[in-house]
Amino acid sequence: MRNRYALVGRLSVAVALACLLASGAAAQTRGRSFLWKVQSGNNVMYLAGSVHALTADAYPLNPAYQRAFDASSSLVEEIDLAEADPLTGGAGLLSKGMYQDGRTFGSAVSRQTVALVEQKLKNTPLALDLIQPMKPWMVMLMLEALGSQAAGLDPELGLDKHFYNLAIDGKKQVIGLETAESQMDRFDKMPEAMQEQMLRSELAEMDSEQSSLRALLTAWQTGDGPAIEKMLLGSFSNNQTAYSSLIVERNRNWMPQLETCLRRSSPCFVVVGAAHVVGPQGLLTMLQQKGYRIEQQ
Repeated sequence: MRNRYALVGRLSVAVALACLLASGAAAQTRGRSFLWKVQSGNNVMYLAGSVHALTADAYPLNPAYQRAFDASSSLVEEIDLAEADPLTGGAGLLSKGMYQDGRTFGSAVSRQTVALVEQKLKNTPLALDLIQPMKPWMVMLMLEALGSQAAGLDPELGLDKHFYNLAIDGKKQVIGLETAESQMDRFDKMPEAMQEQMLRSELAEMDSEQSSLRALLTAWQTGDGPAIEKMLLGSFSNNQTAYSSLIVERNRNWMPQLETCLRRSSPCFVVVGAAHVVGPQGLLTMLQQKGYRIEQQ
C-alpha cells in the first residue's frame, strides 16, 4: 500500500530506476501527464496526482506541470510542508507513533509479526530493539521508507516537494488541505489489529517492491490513470476500512476547499497523492459528478 507512506513522508510512495529515463521520454512523446485541468465556467484549477518520492532522473518534468504552476497564484497541497520540517514541529508529530505508556511493539502484535519484521530488518541500520517503542503503524511507515530508499527514491525530489520549493522561492501562497497532525491521527486512531493488518500487508509486498515501484513510476510518467488506479487502490482490496479512512473520507473533506479554488478568478495548482485522484471515489470522479469539466493535460 504505497500511498500510506505518502501521507506522512513525504508521509505517505514515504520512496531510479533505469526505466525512469525511458518512461520520461515516453511521457514527452505522448504529451500526457498525471495532471488535469478542471473548469467551472471561466474559472480554472489544476489537479496533479503526486508521487511523493522520485529520483533526479524523473526531471525535467512534462512541461504541462510547469505551465500550470506558472499560471496559478496559489499552491494547494495535502499539508503545508513547513509542518513536516523537523525544525518546525515534524519531530514532535512523529512522537505520536511512539508508545508513552510502557507498552512495546512486541507486546502489541503477534510473535509471527515480530519475527517477520525482525527478518526484514536484517541488513539495515535498524535492529528489533530500536523499534520496540514504536506503534505498529509507525513500524509500517518506517519499513516503507526503507524500501523506498533501497529503490533509490528520495522524498526531497517528490512532486509536492518540488513545487513547494518553487512556491516558496516565488513567494506564492501555499495552502494545506489538512494538517500534518490530522494525517498522523488517521493512523494513530486505528485499532491496533488494523495497524497490524496493514503492517503485514506491507511485509508481504516488500519482496516485490522494486518492480512494483518501477511499474508505478512508469504509469505516472505516462499519465496512465487506469494503471495507477489498479496498482494503488488494489492494495486496499483486503482492507476497505483503511481505504475509507485514508482516501475516501479525506477526499470528501477536501472537496469544499477545491470548490473554493474553482470560485477564484486566478487558478490554484493542487498537488495530492495519486491515489486520491483516481477511482470511483477519487477526486476526478467527485468533481465530474458536480458538473465540472475535466481535461487531462
